[in-house]
Amino acid sequence: MKIAFITPEFVTEPSYSGGLANYLGRVTVALAEQGHEVHIFTRSTQNEQIDFHGVTVHRVVPLWDRRMILDHIDPLIPKTFYNPYQDLKAAWCLWQRWRSVHRTVQFDLVQAANVMAVGLFFRWERKTPVVTRMSSYRPFWDSAAGIPQTAGVKLRWWMERIAVTGTRFLYAPTHFVAGQVQKGYGIPQVSVIETPFFLEQPHSDTSVFEQHIGTPYLLFFGRMTQMKGVHILAQALPSVLREFQEMRVFLIGGSGPAPDGRPMADYVRDQLQEFGDRVTILTSMRHDKLYPFIENAKIVALPSLIDNLPNTCLEAMGLGKVVVATTGSCFEQVIESGTSGILVAPGEVAALAAGIRRAWTMDEQALIEMQNQAKQSIAKLHPARSIPQLVEYYQSIIAGVKG
Repeated sequence: MKIAFITPEFVTEPSYSGGLANYLGRVTVALAEQGHEVHIFTRSTQNEQIDFHGVTVHRVVPLWDRRMILDHIDPLIPKTFYNPYQDLKAAWCLWQRWRSVHRTVQFDLVQAANVMAVGLFFRWERKTPVVTRMSSYRPFWDSAAGIPQTAGVKLRWWMERIAVTGTRFLYAPTHFVAGQVQKGYGIPQVSVIETPFFLEQPHSDTSVFEQHIGTPYLLFFGRMTQMKGVHILAQALPSVLREFQEMRVFLIGGSGPAPDGRPMADYVRDQLQEFGDRVTILTSMRHDKLYPFIENAKIVALPSLIDNLPNTCLEAMGLGKVVVATTGSCFEQVIESGTSGILVAPGEVAALAAGIRRAWTMDEQALIEMQNQAKQSIAKLHPARSIPQLVEYYQSIIAGVKG
């Protein structure tokens, strides 16, 4: 098959934000390795075509025209509408680039991300089947992340709704997200295709990690938002840190708004200020620098209020870490509590503290057994098992359209 993926971010871009880019970096390479012709169309800071492990990447600068005549209106756009305006430009430019390439490649199928409405103009495509992969139901997720519901934010929701409901075929990686999309958009059926996963083997860069070598530590990594439950973690940690004097804590990732409106990193520092240098907050980093922190963590805490089987969980478990996560959204798909990890109720400070305490005090044999079970659970998502399901889904869509 010849497959095109439309996305606002990819791992080739220096400013990519994480989950979606990492997912696409894995699934597109796995498809290419199985003989499919795979193209990525991503918004970028430069226009060019490059190769990424057998995947053709079309980097697209969101400009209305090459002479930038129409782009001179950017400064005139009100601040509250600037982001949706940029999304609109990017969606249009990705659509135009795809149409140009499609004249020679003749794609069998297009998969668009729901994020930032990048598939907005593909609702006009009639001959080539278009699939939207739902990473989230944006209104619910933005609200959980504490993002203020400005006119601009609501406009982005509307644009994403138009893009999603204009797509004939939809799927999500978890039943939780599929249910949210069905209810939120009034869509009768959203298929569920689990995310293929394999551990990357990046060139290890321990330069940052070596600056922090010391006693055992708990790790959180990912975007520090309310949706990810970081404020709950900050409230749960004091009692645990007082009990276990040898424990350190690392939080690695970009910072979203805290409950009081400040950056989450500042909120965490205030909550944990009495513990001084036992708590370290670092900005987001690429895998070559991040993996040493994951590999050497004693436990990983991912206390999301809602989530979508994030790469953070898959990476931690794939590296044999005991993950303390939450019930009710997605983690149950890979974690059997007490066997391959520990699950606690979301949003409950005492429950999270108890889960961390339980993981930290496990004896060596129980810890090793849980680590092995975590690895086995994630092995079920290896592309050798999961990619055939995705390919079968694509082929059924193509056959249905042609039929």
